[in-house]
Amino acid sequence: MQDFLLYGTNGLLLGVIYALSALGVSLIVGIMNVINFSHGELYVLAGYFSALFARALGLPVALAALLAVAGVFVFGLVVERTLIRNTYGNDMASLIITFVLSIVLQNAYLFIFGPYPQKPPNWVSGSTHLLGLFYYGNQRLAALGAGAAVIVLLFVAIKKTWCGKTVRAVAQDREMAAMLGVNPTLVNMLSFGTGCALAAAAGVILSPIFPVTPTVSVGVSLTAFIVVVLGGMGSLTGCVVGGLVLGLVQNLGAAYVSSGYKHFFGFFILLLILVVRPTGLFGQKQL
Repeated sequence: MQDFLLYGTNGLLLGVIYALSALGVSLIVGIMNVINFSHGELYVLAGYFSALFARALGLPVALAALLAVAGVFVFGLVVERTLIRNTYGNDMASLIITFVLSIVLQNAYLFIFGPYPQKPPNWVSGSTHLLGLFYYGNQRLAALGAGAAVIVLLFVAIKKTWCGKTVRAVAQDREMAAMLGVNPTLVNMLSFGTGCALAAAAGVILSPIFPVTPTVSVGVSLTAFIVVVLGGMGSLTGCVVGGLVLGLVQNLGAAYVSSGYKHFFGFFILLLILVVRPTGLFGQKQL
């Protein structure tokens, strides 16, 4: 029982991070119909920024993390304005551009930071005796709480705020929203920046536990796309459920069968869900 709860808690932690990263992909797809192949590189960039700000500049860890997310948000705005905006209506062109961008960023990281793992300092130290059954690292608990908090804040912003309602209006009917005075171009830019910032949030939360390297980005992007498809294209709720399902299945499968099949379990559950429900767990488009 202790082992099961330990593995389940690890799966819950990774599931929250998977969901957070996938929400960025889903937001960009739902608003802009753009598949961002450089999503994983933005996760890595935030991890590098967080480590650089905290270690090289000596900033407090929390401030370094916030600045890293803000930096990736601004970078996303620049990418949308200079590379993505001219491709609207041409899905293949935007896909190729983001794919090339991912390669450029990977090689830039390799040139600047080298192939060696980089990690920011831990936010907290020590461990907590959970339920009187097992000890669990406080850094992991902090990461779990931070990831869940960001997800909740995103849903509140999307569902309750004026800006969120504007984004939903553009996603549902771009032409009608424009007729009512909404600027779809501005919404696109901010949505792309927010999607990048969600990848960055996942990066700064998880990088103190799992250091970043240039090649980590491939797995991050692949996992995010799997979660989006598993949950249902365009569904933010599906991203959360899909991320939790994938995290739990991967970790419990790796613990009780073999860690060598960790990624197999993820693909297996994806195929199983798609056979039963081809549109994913939450197949209709919703924001």
